[in-house]
Amino acid sequence: MIDIRIFFKSIVLFIAIALIVYAVTPNAGIDFLLKSLAFAFGSSLLMPFLYPHVRGVRAGDEVRVVLSEQKLPFSILSAPSFAVAMENGRIGERIGVRLKGGSEEECIVVSYASLFSPAKVKILQKEIEVM
Repeated sequence: MIDIRIFFKSIVLFIAIALIVYAVTPNAGIDFLLKSLAFAFGSSLLMPFLYPHVRGVRAGDEVRVVLSEQKLPFSILSAPSFAVAMENGRIGERIGVRLKGGSEEECIVVSYASLFSPAKVKILQKEIEVM
């Protein structure tokens, strides 16, 4: 899930950059300072939404295991299961996950973490050999 600490770290970073640029820019007025601080604050608001796409899914992240991307009429039938990613990955890539029961499965990353939910992965179907 998105960590609010990303916002606070980015606001400190962007405000520091804005103040440094203001300090070294000759003949910069107060309007330049206010505009650069507004830009720093606006950029900081966007960082929690952009960061998951830059970061992807990392080993150790909690992920939500889904059976399919289709919405079922009854959410009781598709109770969410959570797991821990064992590998780094991006959307469309295969990663290994460890389910709560201890079993390991191979999954495909479907989506990154959003504001209130962890990244989603879909379990790959296993081929069964018939003899």
